[in-house]
Amino acid sequence: MPSMAARSFLVALLSVFIMAAVALAGGKDDIMAGNQAAQAGQFKKAEALYSKAIASKDLTPANLAVAYNNRGSARDDLGRTKAALADYAQALAIDPAYAEVYYNRSYTYEKLKQWDKALADGAKAAELQPNDDTYLQREHYLRSKAKGK
Repeated sequence: MPSMAARSFLVALLSVFIMAAVALAGGKDDIMAGNQAAQAGQFKKAEALYSKAIASKDLTPANLAVAYNNRGSARDDLGRTKAALADYAQALAIDPAYAEVYYNRSYTYEKLKQWDKALADGAKAAELQPNDDTYLQREHYLRSKAKGK
């Protein structure tokens, strides 16, 4: 049977692991809650939750890229295009092969009527995900709009 000191040490060690696990879940939980808020059209709440996830400093690089991408989308929905573009740039700095960021950013550039940039992003998303019909259709649409500008 372990001594009282050994049991205390094991309890303390277990507490550290549990707190670390809770902290790691925190940022991801905030991303998930942000996704739910965004789906409900609560873009300010979603933006705040994604910001909280980013500030948590406990996300993996892949999840951090997701948080920046999703916050960019929320900010774009709020009409904050410069902030959205900054978030998309952060997401791509972390993961340059994250196709969804290019796809989302193409919509922001479209709103700004920056057709060449929108098309470049749409084409990059389709290049990165050549079997995704959504990305391919977006690229096709942007090509037709860029021709007519």
